[in-house]
Amino acid sequence: MRLCREKWLSLAVVGILLGTLTFSPSALRAQKDPKTLHFPDLEFKAQKPGMTTVKKGVTFYFKEDHEQPVINASVIIKTGSLTEPADKVGLASLAMRMLKAGGTGTLTPDALEEKLDFLGSTIGSYAGPEYSEISLWTLGKNFDETWKVLLDILFNPAFDQGRFDTEKKKDLESIRRRFDYPTSLGLALFTELVYGRDFPEARRTTSATINAITLEDIKAFYEKNVRDREIIVALTGDFKQAQALDLLQKSFKGWKGNAPAKLDLRKAALAAKPGIYLVDKPDMSQAVIILGHLGLNNLDPDNVEVGIFNFILGTGSFNSRLMREVRSNRGLAYMTFGSIGLGRDKGLFSNVCMTKSQSVGEAIRLMMDISADMTRNFVTAEELEVAKKYEVNAFVHKFDSAQAVVSQAIYLKLDGHPDNYLDTYLPRIKKVDAARVLAIGKKAVRPEDMVILVVGKKAEVIDGLKALGLGEVSELPLPKE
Repeated sequence: MRLCREKWLSLAVVGILLGTLTFSPSALRAQKDPKTLHFPDLEFKAQKPGMTTVKKGVTFYFKEDHEQPVINASVIIKTGSLTEPADKVGLASLAMRMLKAGGTGTLTPDALEEKLDFLGSTIGSYAGPEYSEISLWTLGKNFDETWKVLLDILFNPAFDQGRFDTEKKKDLESIRRRFDYPTSLGLALFTELVYGRDFPEARRTTSATINAITLEDIKAFYEKNVRDREIIVALTGDFKQAQALDLLQKSFKGWKGNAPAKLDLRKAALAAKPGIYLVDKPDMSQAVIILGHLGLNNLDPDNVEVGIFNFILGTGSFNSRLMREVRSNRGLAYMTFGSIGLGRDKGLFSNVCMTKSQSVGEAIRLMMDISADMTRNFVTAEELEVAKKYEVNAFVHKFDSAQAVVSQAIYLKLDGHPDNYLDTYLPRIKKVDAARVLAIGKKAVRPEDMVILVVGKKAEVIDGLKALGLGEVSELPLPKE
């Protein structure tokens, strides 16, 4: 949350100030045209949090912020969905949610919620692919009591059977509804096409994988992946560093801090053959188009500069080529976007749009031409300037709260970025020229590898797809979930 204070001058003071100004024709003529004024570059230094080792396997990141009497805290564990067996996808998410939802040895699920409500505090827990987190928000005066609840959840979860059944039902309902939106269906299938169905990042929960998870699986996940594993503790807000460090030393005195559980970190390879893939969904009046292939690694040498490429191609809204050409100039789609994605091994390069069934072929050809052009020709000076200004401004606003500062530092470190990543970010952006953007396009965009997925009404899109002359149209079954 951005913290700011607005100061207003009283009308009386404004009147006094205005009274001291002299207006005359000669003074007005002396004013320069604002367009001709030049200002030095804004000097910006990225904020960095404090960091110390509490004990073996427990690292502490912190940043004090006394503008408001609130405290945010997180415990980050190096585990997630990349530890799941293929037949129990969803286990990590369900297990981490159950840490809080299932109550503790001293608090039933209802009593835990009532205590947090009384304190005016919130606690949440979730799992990502590689990292999972338990976090809290509370008023400073209630931090000690809320922290005790978080520790109770972490050290002494009860995994209540009734709440387990409830959480599973939530997952099953989410699965039932997740393809209500055609774009969600398309993105899931495209990810599966490019990575392969069995690749960890492409797996998705099904009713079968959720129903296969037992309460014993949840308990086993906790014992294997959470208890006594390496953790990172983040603390921001209205506290004093010395007292916080003392609290953490006492809190984790018995925590062993063992090395993280093993993750499935296999390498990515393009699974699908380049070409057109069609999923027939007869109830659609429009069609979803997603085309692309594998992207780049998080630690690619161009991992900062690729933001400029992406802005110009498809993330810059009406400043992007996709939006300008596909929507504004041709009227083929209301919304379209595209980017070279960064990933653990490789992300996804993708262009996305939803268009009328009759214009599917035209939209695909245009999207492919736009991507191909960025591998052949320089972007314009105007495009480059707008993109660089946006990236600079966006970077500065990443540090608008103590919590954002600490979170960025932690995850940049976990992902393996160098210690000077933030210090070199703006200089790298400012040095980007048209030749660098073209080089990124040549490296990361491969027209010959394009996997083109269309989700729509076959009877209305098939002729347009065949007319593209890109080979046979392969049909895929419409998944039930």
